[in-house]
Amino acid sequence: MAYAMGRAARSGNLLTSAGLGLLMTAVSLPVVAQTAPAEKIELEEIIVVGTRLSLQSAIDRKKKANTVVDSLVAEDVAQFPDKNVGEALQRITGVQLSRSFGEGESVSIRGVEPDLNRVEINGVSVLGGAGTGSRGADLRDMASELIKSIDVFKGFTADMTEGGVGGTVSVQTRRPLELRRTLFSVTAAGQYLDLQKRVTPRGNLTFGDKYLDDRLGLLVNVTYDDVDTRGDFLRNTEWVALADYDNSPNKTRNVAGFESVATKAACASQSTAANRTTCESQWYDLSPRIPRYGMWYRNDKRVSAMTTLQYQVTEELDVYADVNWNKRDQFLTDYNYSIDLTAATRINPVGVSVDENHNVIALTTAATAPTSTTGAGNIFGSQMRGFDYTLESKYYTGGFNWSGESLVATGFFSTAESTMHSDSNSVAISATVPNIGVTLSDNGIPTFTFPTGFDPSNPETYRNGGAGIQYRPEEVETTEDAAKLDLDYSLDRWSLTTLEVGGQWRKTGSLRYTGGGYTATDGTVVPSANVTSNVALGATNNGLIWTPQKLVDFVRATAHQTPQNFYSGYKGNIGNVPNGWMAPQVRQIGDWFDVSGFNHDLIRRANGRDQIPAHDIDEEVAAGYAKANFEFDVGDMPVSGNFGVRYVETEVTASGALTRRERRQTGTTTTGSPITTIVTVGVTPVSIVEKYSDTLPAFNMSFGLIPDEVIARVGWAKVMARPKPTDLVPASNCLFDLTEAGQADNLLDSCTSGNPDLDPYRADQYDLNVGWYINADTLLNASYFYKDVKSFILARTLVRNIELFNDGALFDVTMPINGGGAKIDGLELSAQTAFTFLPSPFDGLGASVNYTYSRAKDVGLFNSLTGEELPFPGLSKHSYNLIAYYDKDGINIRVAYNGRTKWLQAAAERSGNPVFRDGTGYLDAKATYRLGDTGVSFFIEGKNLTGEAERTTSGDDIRLGELAYSGKRFYAGASYKY
Repeated sequence: MAYAMGRAARSGNLLTSAGLGLLMTAVSLPVVAQTAPAEKIELEEIIVVGTRLSLQSAIDRKKKANTVVDSLVAEDVAQFPDKNVGEALQRITGVQLSRSFGEGESVSIRGVEPDLNRVEINGVSVLGGAGTGSRGADLRDMASELIKSIDVFKGFTADMTEGGVGGTVSVQTRRPLELRRTLFSVTAAGQYLDLQKRVTPRGNLTFGDKYLDDRLGLLVNVTYDDVDTRGDFLRNTEWVALADYDNSPNKTRNVAGFESVATKAACASQSTAANRTTCESQWYDLSPRIPRYGMWYRNDKRVSAMTTLQYQVTEELDVYADVNWNKRDQFLTDYNYSIDLTAATRINPVGVSVDENHNVIALTTAATAPTSTTGAGNIFGSQMRGFDYTLESKYYTGGFNWSGESLVATGFFSTAESTMHSDSNSVAISATVPNIGVTLSDNGIPTFTFPTGFDPSNPETYRNGGAGIQYRPEEVETTEDAAKLDLDYSLDRWSLTTLEVGGQWRKTGSLRYTGGGYTATDGTVVPSANVTSNVALGATNNGLIWTPQKLVDFVRATAHQTPQNFYSGYKGNIGNVPNGWMAPQVRQIGDWFDVSGFNHDLIRRANGRDQIPAHDIDEEVAAGYAKANFEFDVGDMPVSGNFGVRYVETEVTASGALTRRERRQTGTTTTGSPITTIVTVGVTPVSIVEKYSDTLPAFNMSFGLIPDEVIARVGWAKVMARPKPTDLVPASNCLFDLTEAGQADNLLDSCTSGNPDLDPYRADQYDLNVGWYINADTLLNASYFYKDVKSFILARTLVRNIELFNDGALFDVTMPINGGGAKIDGLELSAQTAFTFLPSPFDGLGASVNYTYSRAKDVGLFNSLTGEELPFPGLSKHSYNLIAYYDKDGINIRVAYNGRTKWLQAAAERSGNPVFRDGTGYLDAKATYRLGDTGVSFFIEGKNLTGEAERTTSGDDIRLGELAYSGKRFYAGASYKY
């Protein structure tokens, strides 16, 4: 395995050695035959506070399966080794974790992005994306203490809820009638982040018991988590093409519509100045847009609570009710220390250094400030933003389980709602500073060299600068009602064991309001809830005349020092960056600016008119299925499996806003050049209804090649996942060029828009799996998977000659579109064993390793800079886990390393550049000591012990997007269970 891709490859030899070692150990152990009846699903369990009994159960359950499912199962209450579902899932073969501020946030399954995977709790959809249009669930909100098991379905059967092209994450919580006796468990822990230097609490309380002759069960689980997270960032904030500094005859990139122009000089033949500039920009070099340093601190207070009542009505029938409540109160502070290089006038063209790939690697900023926004005018800035965020979700479910002699029936009805309120505040100060040196290191980290006499921590520096505030409110409501009924009939004839039929109905809504504000077509102005207020020297703001001295006084009164441990503990080379810096304080702006509008009074209605929501989406789904399970023998070889079909109808109603803007000529300059301006004419609400249906057949079969020892499985299915609702919203922003030049050129007017005609993601998937069950502790497993993606969705792409409004008028539209033909395949290898043959005390040792190779072709995404084909978003070619544990005599120690190689985060950011994320490797460890039979245990835990950082680029290694470091997290605590 001699590959070298990103920093994660540094453990390749370790992975190879570990895998070979486990294989040699496994084949030398005695074979222990296992017998068990067949069941419906495959459950490949991963180590959870690893007792041998738990692992043996895992292997035994995997043998009984006939569709591909990997699982995590807690051996006891609150005994998951990770703090949220996402961090636990990363241990599963083929699952790749994305992190936010060091915490596990979302997962890709077999290289398929989070939005294309389904997440459910007890069969009920997890409301995803906090209304932002994402279907992927934020797994940070799912505390692991609530969980009995997690199944990651990679295969598909007809009775499964559709929506997971990559897979389905099914979370199961405990049921009270499963309890054998009264349960009381309490856990208390302190958590420490080395970048914040303080201890915060985390606790869990679980109580369960049975009443009325064990016919009524009650289970209550509450988790409180006060989490400090932080991200330190070194950024270039995208790469832009502003000017041609190296005068190279070679293009830096191609621009749509001008690809055929071979030389820069040939651009002179273009008919308008705008077209000439666009054509010439193909030779412009790439420079960092806003090199800056950032420090984000986030405090999250999270409460997750679940209560379950279950009643055994008769021997055949039990009913249950679940109430799940989650609340997150978050305040995030963002400090930024930046240099504005968004325009060519900001850069002194003399002395700019450019590498052979047309990347600007060193420059000096402008020497003069013609205005407050050009040249050196307010080029340096320091900013603080505060995000106050509350998210509350409630899930209510009622259901039943009925088991007769030949018929089993299950069903539920659920209703869920999630509300989010956000208040974002910002205060910024800026200074006019000439001749700032900006240099990029070999890995793209920016370093600033200020001119002699400039001190960014001295309020006097800002005397001729500026200041400003912003307020941005947001409200989101997400809902889902669902009902499901499943019937299983025992047949036991013609090799068929059971017949299954069922149906499901779901209705989901998402309503999002941002600041709003618009001019209606009748001229009525509906004010925005957003507030922006900027200081102009010599002008009056909030009753104050802002003189240079007043600005200095404002900085002196509101500024403070950020924490002075920027990038503390990071072992990589970051050059000469400050330990901290001076920044204004949001909480102190009320004495200087009018903040009376910092509220939600105008967010839904203003001036007697309703605001137009950012989106208003309703999605209704009806589905039905039929499925048959079978078993028979071919000679001495047992064969089992299932086949079936699922039919789904989807109807989406989506509303947004159409904004019409016009470029108008308002006069001419003294040289005769036109003076133009862009005017927003009006905004009107628009709505669409989209309907489509899918037929999803599925087939799975398993073969006992060596009965009870070597089992092979095959599977085939058609799967689908719906587009992001916001991609469907017909929100359009169109610019009509009414100038003389605009009417004369051969270019169409332009729009950005959603695409109501998008098809879902659709794919055929194939699975082949072979497992060798060597003994009760040991398993070697290999899987091959192939996904033929018939249709998927490309990020916003320029499409020409589109009749957007069905009125005959054609536009050039930037919108999401369907692609097709992508192929994803890969290989998954895993091995686990317990070293019971070793002498005591080493017989408590065990290990597990897994590795996934994935690749994609015919993706249809291309680098706008080079034209090269891009990989499938979210797909790492290599990912792996190495886990070692010790579990004996009350001592449990677990060390886990998770690695993945470079992957594509986004096909295009705002400037059109693809965003790649470097490979990473994370080391975690946990040690637990159980105090005899007292029920008391103590534990310590560490996350990211090697101090890994996350790094993004726009292709070239020097073209750094950001380097993000979130520090190391430590936990210590105790548990008691009765």
